[in-house]
Amino acid sequence: MPILKLDSVAMRHRSGDSFVNVLDNANLSIKPGESVGVVGQSGVGKSTLLQVAGLLETPTAGTVILNGSDAAKLTDNEKTILRRRSIGFVYQHHNLLPEFTVLENVMMPLLISNAPKRESASRAMKLLDDVGLTHRANHNSKKLSGGEQQRTSIARALANNPSILIADEPTGNLDPATAEGIFALFMDLTQNAGTSLLMATHNIEFAKRLDRTVMIRSCAIQPFTS
Repeated sequence: MPILKLDSVAMRHRSGDSFVNVLDNANLSIKPGESVGVVGQSGVGKSTLLQVAGLLETPTAGTVILNGSDAAKLTDNEKTILRRRSIGFVYQHHNLLPEFTVLENVMMPLLISNAPKRESASRAMKLLDDVGLTHRANHNSKKLSGGEQQRTSIARALANNPSILIADEPTGNLDPATAEGIFALFMDLTQNAGTSLLMATHNIEFAKRLDRTVMIRSCAIQPFTS
């Protein structure tokens, strides 16, 4: 069973008195542990696709199935719970909470899920060890470098042990060496931890190293051939 399946998904937005199609008859299926890239020119709908796949936007038409659950049949609260349990989000802008330490930022999803504080701290420290940041655990997050902030956001995204990571241009603001390190971390997660990955990227070299890459063109998902 696929972790994520989009079936005939359409998304359109109102623009004045008319509508603009962003996605039309978009189909995508991602298996457990599979890494899938999404490429395309700016403005073609990559971020919209990820928002729909992550249950953050409701498509105009079509079906989104996550871990066997049809999102259209769920209440908003049920979608929130499913999203919290199944998806980890990583963005180009890290969205860390600047008033909290690195450790507290990683603990936050666990505390929101009502996990005990001691267990949350233990899990967060394990994740910080996985991304090489235990020495920064008690530092304020706003004092980190760009690469350290992105690694913190990845650790936070993994806090609830999600089935799939959804990453929107996660290396876009990083220098080449740091971007390579972040991408290697993603590859390690999919190959060794069995976490699926859906990643939008402008970096074609990274896209080629994923299990599979698709492109968005003319509002549809198409196979990508370099």
